[in-house]
Amino acid sequence: MSDGLSSLQREILAGLTAGTVTTIATHPLDLIKLRLQLLATTNSSLGYAEVIRTIVGDSKKHNNVIREAYRGLGVNLLGNSLAWGLYFGLYRYSKDLVFKLWIDNNAQEHNAFQNDSRMGPLLYLTSAALSGVTTAVLTNPLWVVKTRLMSTSAYAQRRYKSTWDGIVKIYEKEGYQGFWRGLTPSLFGVAQGAIYFAAYDSLKHRYFARKGIRKEEKLGNAENIGLTSVSKMVSVTAVYPLQLLKSNLQSFDAIENRKTYKLWTLVQSIYGKDGIRGLYKGLSANLLRAIPSTCITFCIYENLRHWL
Repeated sequence: MSDGLSSLQREILAGLTAGTVTTIATHPLDLIKLRLQLLATTNSSLGYAEVIRTIVGDSKKHNNVIREAYRGLGVNLLGNSLAWGLYFGLYRYSKDLVFKLWIDNNAQEHNAFQNDSRMGPLLYLTSAALSGVTTAVLTNPLWVVKTRLMSTSAYAQRRYKSTWDGIVKIYEKEGYQGFWRGLTPSLFGVAQGAIYFAAYDSLKHRYFARKGIRKEEKLGNAENIGLTSVSKMVSVTAVYPLQLLKSNLQSFDAIENRKTYKLWTLVQSIYGKDGIRGLYKGLSANLLRAIPSTCITFCIYENLRHWL
């Protein structure tokens, strides 16, 4: 089935599909993680039990568990599927570009696997950073809307009724600049994707080399899960504070307290209250969500791109 699609097209389609399925499967965990991150600035003494209790309580009040657990699914689905599609497509393009610039200007697209195997972790890191920065800039407006939708109950007084309602209200109250809140930590947070892909591709090609495989083969699901879990655990832990800061800068509270919700002021405030631990609030929930979701994403991605 691959005859009609280029390598880049397969990467984009596989990324879009993987991102869509993963987002639907793990959205409730994403909701819990986000609300825990926001507690770092409002009530750091509260934890998982309180967040889950609030979600369940709101569900019982209106007899609609699904609506509360999947609050903000539409914009999360749009953002993640678009982001994964962009990221995978741009990563393939960036690897080809970096390879031609630094290793061999005569590289051919059909030798992508052999070309990739000649790249080291630093070039994978560079390629992933280029694709990550572009994706972060293009998708930031969606993450602002997502943060505010998912931070409140569907029945809260201060809420967005829908993705479109959120877009309209942000533009009316904050102008275009409102859509770029939290972009600075997002750009620094690109390091997570860069570290992840550098680790994943390095481990994958080392695994192939150890087995004497000289042409690309589809990884088995167990192998994929192993490589993905190790790579994701390292990358998420390394840059988690940037995710926490981004969520807080994009929240409703950031609109009302603009002077205190500056990047460095926020860091000082959180660190002053809880030390380093405050900057890692919600990390275990994020790992609980991120590792299975990335395993799902990459199993779908690897299987689909070899099938297409």
